[in-house]
Amino acid sequence: MTNVTPSHSKQPGKQGSGTGKGARLILEYTGLAARYLVVLGLSVWAGLKVDRMLHTKFPVLVWVLPLFCIVGLVVKAIRDTSK
Repeated sequence: MTNVTPSHSKQPGKQGSGTGKGARLILEYTGLAARYLVVLGLSVWAGLKVDRMLHTKFPVLVWVLPLFCIVGLVVKAIRDTSK
């Protein structure tokens, strides 16, 4: 009597299908989110610094600089995805 166990071999050409693509997408979106956070953080910090230097009563640049950065990042994302 022979002991036959089912082999769990993959079909040829199907090895690792989709696993590399999923990991690449996760890294891509993680990098995109990190870029957005850094840009927004720097724009708020720069807005605070400039508002303090100008001695404004209402912090205009704290609101305006991040808004411009968000618009720029959205435009860049649209251009990158339309290629």
